[in-house]
Amino acid sequence: MPASILASIPAWVPAVLLGLLALGWRLSRARTVRPAVPVAIAVAMFAFSLYGVASAFGVDALALLIWVKAYTLAAFGGARLVSPAGMARVGALVRVPGSWWPMALLVSIFVAKFVLGFAAGVHAPVLHDPVFVLAMSALLGLLSGGFGARAVAVHRFARGAA
Repeated sequence: MPASILASIPAWVPAVLLGLLALGWRLSRARTVRPAVPVAIAVAMFAFSLYGVASAFGVDALALLIWVKAYTLAAFGGARLVSPAGMARVGALVRVPGSWWPMALLVSIFVAKFVLGFAAGVHAPVLHDPVFVLAMSALLGLLSGGFGARAVAVHRFARGAA
């Protein structure tokens, strides 16, 4: 990347990346959490992802519909794929196994948002290409829905183990 492009990246962007990497590393370790913690992470990624679509494409009904459908598919369909293996009830808390999947999802969402931000910054015509709009909307919905899937799975386990 030319130095002028790197210089135009706001200082907060690498700080966000470092924060997401730290969160991803933390989620790669087994830990004991309140069932609300995965929900809070899922809500944050929901908002971050939805903001990415809305800020890049505006209030485009089709882009938002595709995002919602992809999110719902990933969150509720994916929850069936998240194994309760390694989860254990510890009083009101749940012991969840670590996984590198959250790191992959976090970095992927960041990269997708970075691409959208870059495209907007250079006024790239691709932002008006319907295929690109729908693909990015679906991608961000699926990625953030992965966090919803984990939150749903932890809540199902917590309810079933109670």
